[in-house]
Amino acid sequence: MSSNKSVLITGAGGFIGLNVAKEFTNYGFNVYAMVHKHIPDELLAIQGIKIIHADIRNKESVMKALDGFIPDIVVHLAGIASDIGKLKDFIELNYEPIKYLALIPKEKIIFISTTDVYGLKDFKGEDEDSLPLIMRPINPYPKYKIKAEKWLVRNLPTSKYVIIRPGAVYGEGDKTIENRVVDFLKHSPFIIHFGKWKGENRWPMTNVKTVTKAILILFLINCFEGEAINIVDEKRTTIDEYYKEIIKKYFPTKKFKTIVFPMWFGKIIGATSSYLSNLFKLKQPIFDPTSYSLLHISSNLDFSCEKLKKLLNENPEK
Repeated sequence: MSSNKSVLITGAGGFIGLNVAKEFTNYGFNVYAMVHKHIPDELLAIQGIKIIHADIRNKESVMKALDGFIPDIVVHLAGIASDIGKLKDFIELNYEPIKYLALIPKEKIIFISTTDVYGLKDFKGEDEDSLPLIMRPINPYPKYKIKAEKWLVRNLPTSKYVIIRPGAVYGEGDKTIENRVVDFLKHSPFIIHFGKWKGENRWPMTNVKTVTKAILILFLINCFEGEAINIVDEKRTTIDEYYKEIIKKYFPTKKFKTIVFPMWFGKIIGATSSYLSNLFKLKQPIFDPTSYSLLHISSNLDFSCEKLKKLLNENPEK
């Protein structure tokens, strides 16, 4: 498959962005990969890709780098996905850029949000259309993803945007969630769970290949415009099963015991980690779990993926 269509990918040097760039170039599209500072060797090695240096915090920087070029579609991946960090960074990276990036493409913008916009609590398979967004999010990560989503809804016709909401994205090249779990297990003889679920709660696993395929179909076909789509694996994986998969991969000979702590104890640990991490302005938590990650690993994040299944059944070659 090949096309003269062009796509601008922001955050192309990141885990998901790199996979999306590979997918689109494999199909012969004109790919413009926007990066700020560090350019991964893997990105440089992709044949035919055009790299654009720009800082999405600065509209003038981006427009100067584009030099009049107008892509057919923008896939907006750049941002900060973290449970700690400076409020200013979340505002400048996760919200403000949408106000001009959404106006650049000829056709539409595909905005990558997160299932965290529903909150971190117990769910029972609800879908995108029945789940309300958090009214008063405390953590800045979902807060400014929600603000960006609302900006799109208020300011663009439905034909000009699609919102996708991945869960916990994993796959080859992941240096975020998986690395944190590995670092924890490296120094712990225990698998630790908190609260009533005792590790049997669903962890919203999302294969990065599923994310890239969904974006590719949305690029090629006019469908689900003006809508939000949950991107989560159909298979239900518990947090305990996820930990054991990591152990199997990285610590095949190490023996772990499982212990469960009450939620109140986890909240003390989480609050301490979040406070110290933000006090010292760290980019990674001083230890896990933070207050936010505690809710992530202790809630039943069971979301419907029926809309995703419909999307993946679309045939881009029709």
